[in-house]
Amino acid sequence: MKTNLIFDAHTHFNDEMYENLGITTAELIKAANHKGVGYFLNCSFDVKSSILAIKQAQEHANVFVAVGIHPNVVVEHNDQDLITLESLVEDNKVVAIGEIGLDYFYTREDIAMQKIMFKKQLEIAIKHDLTIMLHIRDQKNEYQAYDDVIEILNTYPNKPNVIVHCFSANKEYAQKFITLGCYINIGGAVTFKNAKELQEAAQWIPMEKILVETDAPYLTPHPFRGEMNKPEMIVHTIEKIAQLKGLEKAFVIQSTTKNAFQAFMISTKK
Repeated sequence: MKTNLIFDAHTHFNDEMYENLGITTAELIKAANHKGVGYFLNCSFDVKSSILAIKQAQEHANVFVAVGIHPNVVVEHNDQDLITLESLVEDNKVVAIGEIGLDYFYTREDIAMQKIMFKKQLEIAIKHDLTIMLHIRDQKNEYQAYDDVIEILNTYPNKPNVIVHCFSANKEYAQKFITLGCYINIGGAVTFKNAKELQEAAQWIPMEKILVETDAPYLTPHPFRGEMNKPEMIVHTIEKIAQLKGLEKAFVIQSTTKNAFQAFMISTKK
């Protein structure tokens, strides 16, 4: 582990947007390396993307994997898919289950199925002692999805490390997740001019609980909003966190990389 290198703790090399544009994982990694980004968590959203994420990680050093079924697509999956998913955790590049959770942004009609699949994937993570990568989203100024996730997490006292992906709530919910022992992954949204509540939360969250992510190719940080996000752009998120907390950029890099290795329980042998 080199703590002077940035760890992008949630990105999607496996997203078809890159493939459709003819952009390779090797190209993305090379460009990121030039900006000081040295480690990556390649996060999945279904069985197919989980298999691809593992293949990509096997081909590139310092790329780790989360396998999982995103809440938006749980209705398209069944228990056989969960069996397949669980078989994938045997690969030594797999360090997390994700992204999993609850998403009420588009519809609330499938909440029951979302909760069932969330719990079943939580149980896979617990069984194999793998970090949990949470996806939580609700409509603007609505926090029912957050409350439901917290309620479910509280029923699993023996859970491994938990990371809240792309945290976009407020200080109150940051405090709730920190009380649960979670890590908070901060993405490009913290750079947005109108993200005052998120910025306030980022100022408060203890440095030892902060990770950084791009969620690339999505959630591009300022000043590149409107463009496709890439791991190299994470430097703008780092700089914003440093500004908000009154810290040196190098310290934020060192801390978040160390935190990521701890959160994902990555041994130096991987």
